[in-house]
Amino acid sequence: MKRFFKIFKVAFESINKNRTRSLLTMLGIIIGVGAVIMTISAGEGATMQVENQISGLGTNLLMIQTKSEHKAGINVRMGRPIDKKDFDMLQKNSVWMPKLSPLVAIGAQAIGPDGYKSTTVYGVSYDYFYITSRELEFGSFFTEEDVKTAKKYCVIGETIREELFPGQDPVGKQIRIDKVPFTVVGLLREEGSGGMGQDMDDIVVAPYTTIQNRLFGHQRGYNLIVASAFSEDHIADAKVEATELLRESHKIKDGDEDDFEIMTQIELQEITGNITGILTILLGAIASISLIVGGIGIMNIMLVSVTERTREIGTRLAIGARESDILTQFLIEAIVLSLVGGVLGIILGIIGNQIIYRATDFYIPTAIYSILIGFGFSAMIGVAFGYFPARKAAKLNPIDALRYE
Repeated sequence: MKRFFKIFKVAFESINKNRTRSLLTMLGIIIGVGAVIMTISAGEGATMQVENQISGLGTNLLMIQTKSEHKAGINVRMGRPIDKKDFDMLQKNSVWMPKLSPLVAIGAQAIGPDGYKSTTVYGVSYDYFYITSRELEFGSFFTEEDVKTAKKYCVIGETIREELFPGQDPVGKQIRIDKVPFTVVGLLREEGSGGMGQDMDDIVVAPYTTIQNRLFGHQRGYNLIVASAFSEDHIADAKVEATELLRESHKIKDGDEDDFEIMTQIELQEITGNITGILTILLGAIASISLIVGGIGIMNIMLVSVTERTREIGTRLAIGARESDILTQFLIEAIVLSLVGGVLGIILGIIGNQIIYRATDFYIPTAIYSILIGFGFSAMIGVAFGYFPARKAAKLNPIDALRYE
C-alpha cells in the first residue's frame, strides 16, 4: 500500500509540475463531458415538455384520420378521406365519445392593421376547445350557432396578436385571412413553444364551416376528427366503438384492413417519447465524439511526456523500480487528468443548462444519468487512452533510457 501511495504522489507531482499542459490536455474532456450532459439534458427537457403538452390535452383524447403510408417521401392516403358523413355518424351513434370536432387546416396569411403573419388556420367546431382544454385570455369562443351559420369569427394566439395588434386588445377587431375578413372574438391563453420547437401560439381558430366555404370554396374531407372519451378509463371502449362504427360506415369487410387510423393520447405520448428518446441518444452520441477527441489528446500528451522523461524512467528502473510501478504511475496520471476533466465538464454542463434556461426560458433538467455517463466515460477514456503510453514507458530498456539525449 505504501508503494502505491508513493507512486500516486510521484504522478501528482508530475501533473502539478506541468499545470498549463495538464489543463490544456483536460480541455477536450471538459468540453466533451459538458456537451454530453447538455445534449442529454436538452433531450430530457424536450421529452418532458412534449409529455406535459400532450397531457394538457387530456388523457381521454382520440384522433381519427384517414390511413396513410409514407411513399417516395410523401404521405399517400390509403382510403377515402374522413368527412362530414363520418362525423355526423359518430356524433349520432357514439356512446363513449360525448364531444367530437372536425379539424380542417390550411396555411394562410393573416393581415391586421399593424402587420401580417403567415400562419396555420384551423377550422373546428365549438367542442374543440373543450376537447383540447385550450383557455382564453380575453374575449370568448365562437358558439355552436356561429359554426352552423358559418360566421366569420376567429380566435387567435398570442403570437398572432403580437404581429397584428402589438400592445393592443384584439377582441372585436378585424383581420383578413386570404382576403376574407374575420372578426376576432377571443385571444387564447399563451402556451409558448412546444416540445418539438413549434410555436403553440402561432394559431388562428375559426368555425370549420367558414373555412370550408370561404377559404376552400367547397366542402372537402377533414384532416382529422378529434374526440374525447367520457374518461381515461373508457378510452379503450371509445376506440373500439369508433373502429366498429367507421368499419361499418366504410363498408370494410371482415379480414380487410381499416382505411382509417385512430390514435389515443397515450399512444401519441408513446410515439413522441420514442422520437425524442432517439434524438437524445443521437445527440449524445455526437457529443461523445468530442470525448474521444479529448482521449486522443490525453494519449498524445502522455506519449510526449514519456519521451521527455525517458532518462527519469531509466533512472527509476535502474535503482529498482518495477515495470508495474512505471505502468501504474503513467496510468494514474492519465486517469487523474480524465477524472478532473470530467468533474470540470460536469460543472460546465450544469452551468450551461442554467444559462440556456435563463436565455430561452426552455427548462432543461440536468439528468442524473447524464452526469454518471459523462463521468464514467471520462474514467474509461483515461484508462483506454492512457494504457498505451503507460505500457510504452514501462517497457523502456533502462540502459537505452539512460543513454537517451
